[in-house]
Amino acid sequence: MIVLAVLLVLVAAFAHAGWNVIAKRMGMSGSLFVFSYMAVGSVLILPLGIGTLILGGPVDLGHWLLSAVVGTCLQLSYYLLLQRAYRTSDLSVVYPLSSGVAPVFAIAAAVLLLGERPSPLALLGAATVIGGVLVITVDRSPGPISRATSLSAAGFGLLIGLANALATLWDKNVVSGFGLSPLLVFWGVSIGEVLVLAPVALARTQALRDLWSAHRREILVVGTLVPTAYVLVLFAIRWAPVSVIAPVKELSIVTAVVFGWYFLGEGHVRRRITGALVVMGGVAMLTFA
Repeated sequence: MIVLAVLLVLVAAFAHAGWNVIAKRMGMSGSLFVFSYMAVGSVLILPLGIGTLILGGPVDLGHWLLSAVVGTCLQLSYYLLLQRAYRTSDLSVVYPLSSGVAPVFAIAAAVLLLGERPSPLALLGAATVIGGVLVITVDRSPGPISRATSLSAAGFGLLIGLANALATLWDKNVVSGFGLSPLLVFWGVSIGEVLVLAPVALARTQALRDLWSAHRREILVVGTLVPTAYVLVLFAIRWAPVSVIAPVKELSIVTAVVFGWYFLGEGHVRRRITGALVVMGGVAMLTFA
C-alpha cells in the first residue's frame, strides 16, 4: 500500500505545482481568487461528498465538524499566505522554500507527537531534500533590492511551510485517527473556507464579478486541481506514515521549478534544476526507506 500511496502523491505533486503556477500569475487577486476557486472545488466535490454520506455508512458528526473547523483554519492560512507571497516573489523561490521546510516540521512533529520512528534512510532522505531546497533558493550574490525580496520570500516560506506541515499532521489524524473519508474532509474544509471568505466577497461584489469575467478559466482550472491534489494526498496518508508522505509531496518542487522557468520566465535555471535533482534523490531515499 505504501507504493500506491507514493504514486498517488506523485500525481498530486503535478496537480499542486500546476495550480501554483496559476496562483503566481493571480497573486494580486488575493482572497477573492481563493474564495472563487474554493467555491468551484466545493461544487465539484459536492456529488462525491453526498455519495460518501449515503454509501459510506455512519459518520461521526462531531469529528467531521472538528476536522472542518481546524482544517479550514490551517488550509486557509496556507492559501492566503501563499497568495500574498506570490505578489512579490518568484514561484521557484517561494514554492521550494515553503515546501522544503514543511517535511522538516512534519517529521519532527510526527516523531514527537505521533510516536513515529522514521528509519535512518528516511531521515537522510529528508535531509537531502532540504539540502536541495537550499541549492534552489539561496542566491549567493543578491543586490540590496533582491536581498530584501529574498528575506521576504524566506519569511513567507517558513510561515507557509509551518502551515503546510500542521495541515499535513492534522489531515493524518483526521483520516487515520477519526477514520473520516478524504472526500468528506475536503468537502468540509472547502465549505468552511467559502463561508469564512464570504463576507469579503460580498463586500467586493463588483471586484468579484470582474475577476470572474477576466479569469474564469484560471479559476475553474485551479478549482479542479486543488481538490484533486488535496484528496489524493489524504488517501495516501491513510496508507503510509507522515514521515514518508510529507517529504514525497515535495517532488512538486521539481515540477514547480521547471514550470516557473518555462511558463513564467524565471531565472537561475541551472542552479535550481541542480537543486531539484538533489531533491529527487532525497525523495527516492524516502520512497524506499
